[in-house]
Amino acid sequence: MNAALNIFTLCLSLILIGTLTQASSGKGQKPRSTAYNLPGHDPIGKPGDNASITRTIEISIKETENGYLLFEPDAIHIEKDSVVRFVVNNPGDLDHDFFLGSFNEIAEHKQWMREHPDMQHDGLNAVSISSGQSDELAWQFSAATNLEFACLRPAHREAGMWGVIMVHERLASNSNG
Repeated sequence: MNAALNIFTLCLSLILIGTLTQASSGKGQKPRSTAYNLPGHDPIGKPGDNASITRTIEISIKETENGYLLFEPDAIHIEKDSVVRFVVNNPGDLDHDFFLGSFNEIAEHKQWMREHPDMQHDGLNAVSISSGQSDELAWQFSAATNLEFACLRPAHREAGMWGVIMVHERLASNSNG
């Protein structure tokens, strides 16, 4: 009887350890679409209020004959505290995403998308754009930082579908004189 109790206790302990290990690893868990709002994450700003928009940036998605998938423009300078409306146009044949995040958050979410390729973005820092459609995302850039935007559908980022946003304390004027 004592041996059976020891074996039962050992098995229960192993099951509990395995469960705790898997729970703490984060593997298989959906990355938070609101990671920008959590302590310890890189500051990238927050969803913007449409009434406060200070700038609109049009982004076009390009699908080239050579197999490249691109955002144009792919490098953007923004002044800190700006509220930007991104208008993302997808005239191509494929569906795409526009996901805004820190470099670490993009890497984590990219891994998640590899494991769940049919996932649709529903976070405030991302939009899914169907073929032939456009969508918008408003964002307030409240910290001087660098961040990334990318399409995280399998193989799209690797095909060139990413860009950087550099948020500055202030931008130089565009005067020609």
